[in-house]
Amino acid sequence: MGLLGKIDMKNPEITMICFEEYIDKRGTTRDKHEGDGDFKEVFFGRLIEEGSARMLLKTFDVKKRVYYGNTSMEAEISLLMANQTLAAPGKLIYDPFVGTGSMAYTTAHFGAMVFGSDIDGRQMRGKDRQPGIIRAASQYGVAPRIIDLCTFDITRNPWRCGDLFDAIITDPPYGVRAGAKRLGRKPRLGKTPQNVTVRESPHPVRDNDQPYIPPTKPYELSSLASDLVLLARYMLKPRGRLVFFLPTVTDEYEELDIQAMLCEGMEVVANSLQNFGSWGRRLITIRKSTSQHYPLPTFESAASKSESDTHVPAHRDFREKYFQGFKKLDTD
Repeated sequence: MGLLGKIDMKNPEITMICFEEYIDKRGTTRDKHEGDGDFKEVFFGRLIEEGSARMLLKTFDVKKRVYYGNTSMEAEISLLMANQTLAAPGKLIYDPFVGTGSMAYTTAHFGAMVFGSDIDGRQMRGKDRQPGIIRAASQYGVAPRIIDLCTFDITRNPWRCGDLFDAIITDPPYGVRAGAKRLGRKPRLGKTPQNVTVRESPHPVRDNDQPYIPPTKPYELSSLASDLVLLARYMLKPRGRLVFFLPTVTDEYEELDIQAMLCEGMEVVANSLQNFGSWGRRLITIRKSTSQHYPLPTFESAASKSESDTHVPAHRDFREKYFQGFKKLDTD
């Protein structure tokens, strides 16, 4: 390369840097202490600038936030996810499982306008008169960039036109600390629709005139992930990105798990692992690769396909596997 200058380790004019990447058999980048694995590629070039996110980590520290919950995403991961969405001024970003708003603050910090929704509005509101997310956004100076917060189920959403958002960023519930829910009734043993008698009344009356709270049922993670991709294809602009976390069982994971949840017009851009040992969560970035318009998904076909598909992804029934300690079932 013709680097003939004098080497100065204390006050260099130019700093060169080298990165090597090794991949194991599961397609996972290995840590240095875990061995070399299979060499993939090497990057060598001039160091332009050190990372500038250290101060942002302190700024968005969850412990210093005026409003947060037990499922709030840590600052470092929220910033990484915001980078994956390519958040920038003039962009419109949506979080369908906004919760306490961790990703909303970081994407808004980079100039994007944010819309959030959740099936449980209590997480967004908190107990004070002013919604908790708005209070925290005001703390960071990004409250004007929070367009609105709405309560609804994504499978029964109010959207009537697609191609609205530049990116969708979310951390869907895994069922460990907070379970995923969707509108509907849990099936009852011995009960069928024919056994139920509905008494018609022109003026239905509830005890103490309490507001009606619609029933919910569990939302299995593999169905949720497939539905999220379908929703993203409908809601994203061409080349828009879907960025979300997906928990997987380390020993069962295959690349096919991610490919199986894709639909026509969607492609994987990045798949990074945060390893916790027997399980990990993958930061998935999917891009809309088509300009074709698609109808609003019904979300029923994805659920039926999930049940009949021969491939069982590692994130199927993740909650049950987690609480069983990821013990392999006896198939004999």
